[in-house]
Amino acid sequence: MQVTINDQNLAVDFSHLRNLEEALVELNDKFIPEGQQLFQVEVNGQFFTERYPRESRYVTLGEVSTLDLKTVSDEELARSILADAAGQVETLAQALEKSAALFRLAAEDEANHYFAQVLEALRWLLQTGEGACQVLEVDLQEVTSPQVGDVSDFLKRFQDLLEEMLQVYEEEDYILLADLMEYELLPMVTQWQKILSLLSRR
Repeated sequence: MQVTINDQNLAVDFSHLRNLEEALVELNDKFIPEGQQLFQVEVNGQFFTERYPRESRYVTLGEVSTLDLKTVSDEELARSILADAAGQVETLAQALEKSAALFRLAAEDEANHYFAQVLEALRWLLQTGEGACQVLEVDLQEVTSPQVGDVSDFLKRFQDLLEEMLQVYEEEDYILLADLMEYELLPMVTQWQKILSLLSRR
């Protein structure tokens, strides 16, 4: 098997390994330096991404003739994640509008489905932003945005709104919940998108 990392050939012995997952773990542990992250995998000249968790463990090494890896620095990966997260906001905004409309129509089962997706996506967006900022050593206490001013204050308001929405949801006041989603949360999500884009360029 021919193996490269960032177009540099590696002499490796995988005779003790069984599958692609084990090979990737060993390459990551032994050959990818601290401060770098595995970013792209090509198997036999084709981009490889897992369609389900741990798919690589079902690819035997006998099926692999070439394995080409690309790495990026922690900082580059964090910026890429921030940019991708900003791009996900459009989908989230559509789900927000759909959920609010369904709550107003009293289509509670379908609305609940969208609301659960919205909450999961919001948590991911917030965690992604904060995690990437840690990697980039960005202190959110010191970041300001033209749209929201102090970003740490904005995030506090964001969290407070989510807690209020959960309380309203538990009280089954779905009309108020729809109003909060459409008139307060949606503008904040749009502002968070701009903040993520701003942070990705720092």
